[in-house]
Amino acid sequence: MKRLVLPLVVLLGLSGVPGLATTAATAATPAPGQSVFVPLEPVRLLDTRDGTGGAAGPVGAGRTVDLLVADGVRVPVDATAVVLNVTATSATAPTDVRVYPSSDAPPPTVSNLNVSPGSTVANLVHVKVGDAGRVRLRNAAGSVQLVADLSGYFAERGSGATYVPVAPRRLMDTREQGQPLAAGEVRRLQVAGSAAGAPADATAVVLNVTATAATRQTDVRVWPTRTAAPPKVSNLNPPPGRAVAAAVVVGVGDGGDVSIRSSAGSVQVLVDLAGWYVPTTDGSTFHPVAPTRLLDSRQPTADPRFPAGTAGAPAFRLGAGQTYDLFVAGVRGVPAVATAAVLNVTAVAPTAGTDLRVYPTGDGSVPRTSNLNAVRGQTVANTVVVQIGRDGKVRLRNAGGQVDLVVDLSAWFGPTGDGWDISWPQCTSAGATSSRLPEDGGFAVVGRTRGAPFTVNECFAAQWEWASSLPGEPSVYLNTDAPGVRDSEGGRVWQEVCGTQTPTSTCSTEYGRRLARFALEQGLPTTPSGGRPMVWLDVEGPYANGPYWQTGYAGAVGVNRGVVNGAVATLRDAGYRVGIYSDRADSSSPDWSSIMGDFPVPHLQTWVFRVADGETAAQLCGKDVSPTGGPVMMVQDQPTEGETQVYDVNHLC
Repeated sequence: MKRLVLPLVVLLGLSGVPGLATTAATAATPAPGQSVFVPLEPVRLLDTRDGTGGAAGPVGAGRTVDLLVADGVRVPVDATAVVLNVTATSATAPTDVRVYPSSDAPPPTVSNLNVSPGSTVANLVHVKVGDAGRVRLRNAAGSVQLVADLSGYFAERGSGATYVPVAPRRLMDTREQGQPLAAGEVRRLQVAGSAAGAPADATAVVLNVTATAATRQTDVRVWPTRTAAPPKVSNLNPPPGRAVAAAVVVGVGDGGDVSIRSSAGSVQVLVDLAGWYVPTTDGSTFHPVAPTRLLDSRQPTADPRFPAGTAGAPAFRLGAGQTYDLFVAGVRGVPAVATAAVLNVTAVAPTAGTDLRVYPTGDGSVPRTSNLNAVRGQTVANTVVVQIGRDGKVRLRNAGGQVDLVVDLSAWFGPTGDGWDISWPQCTSAGATSSRLPEDGGFAVVGRTRGAPFTVNECFAAQWEWASSLPGEPSVYLNTDAPGVRDSEGGRVWQEVCGTQTPTSTCSTEYGRRLARFALEQGLPTTPSGGRPMVWLDVEGPYANGPYWQTGYAGAVGVNRGVVNGAVATLRDAGYRVGIYSDRADSSSPDWSSIMGDFPVPHLQTWVFRVADGETAAQLCGKDVSPTGGPVMMVQDQPTEGETQVYDVNHLC
């Protein structure tokens, strides 16, 4: 990136001791597009059995119910999403229920609940608010009664809370205590202010609640401890003798407690903690997305870092004790800096009774928690709010038998505020190993090379250490070019692989591989989680003084494409996620098309630059500006103070 900033010693007050920032980085104010959470006392919004919510009677096959959620009373009209517990009961045929914004077409593949005739099934749903403040519930087959309970909402404005994900941990297991929950008994559970739980200032927690060994059909309710009377809502509906799990988002009540109650018989209850909300900007903000399928093990599974249609793993069933690591962040529509994801995980037709565990990739340890419990032949789904681990992955583990897995994405969480990108222009002097640095921010991208391939940013180590202190995991960018024969290290490598004649795409692909191998040999760092960082390839120009690309002859764009193909393939083979940094597509002379021609790479995420005067990065996120056809995940803004350019700012889309 050529347009990086000028020295800012005076501007940032860093005169005296150059190098790392003297204080720990702090998160910024939520930026446009970033939502915070407001928990509510649980309340029933819809019950087709009695007409609550305006819809009365069973919902037929292919029929929908539009539910007003952002009514301006409980939920503000500008809310971005709501958290609902949706229950389906009295189904007359096997069916699935889908919940989505009322303004959208029904998602063609994803679902939220899978219901068999006569059963009662519940699942937590994080759903984006559609037109006129409504969400839509759709039944696929037969007829079914639908119930929806509200537990909170997300909004871009107001005094909401940010999310802190953690590796799952168990808070309660009544089996170990030898005290099952009796009918009508209200049991309090300390979820905040204790060593095992959330901090004392938490406003809400994300739990996975499992009910097992019920002696009668019952419902289990979880609510903030403020009154002894349970609300007229439910969270899960276990039948006798079968284990049922459900995700629960619940406000924290008096003394850091939540209350748990079963309506009938006795039942064993297990409670696992996945994270909490805090009334500060120290956590992560919420980003709802259109429901998207990430995995269906019944279909051939292609690596999402590869082009669509690329041959991948065949269809598979996950065996007993086996795990599958699923790319979530840095691929498709989730940025590499995402901290957590909201997934709907479905277990399909297990060959034996099993439990499924979903957790961040890390040191290989298996948590003593679970997310889904399925019996032989059953299809069951549960929402999982899971911390993202190393390399942008989460791990799915099957306990017994064999099972097919389906995973759908409905939202992700990311660092609060905007981020930065810095590189060699921020070194304190030419060749220095110390750097000038911003004082806060959500995340950072750090240049590994010094404005051209086969060079080294001398102060990279100091910059990476600073970037690793920010809330979001840092990533790296590499300069790329196709220089021809020049008096430079890049030119010498070019001559070695392409000679002095007209180059070919074959030799330029090898040049791209050399470019990537140089970065790997120099050392791409590990992230704070111990994984591989996202790598952005800087594709800009051509400019008179570099970066240089091939022009002026037939086939030049094909040669340029070879460089990118070679670099992407080499980094990908080494396990890295790769994206493209380039000019916005609607520029008067966009860099990508000038260099690459019409060369779509929709499987690669895109980071674009050049916010126009009077335009914000958030506004640009809503436009069709991808030069590559890949999803735009970041927009770079280059603000100025007077005539001095300050640090480049990156806004997550």
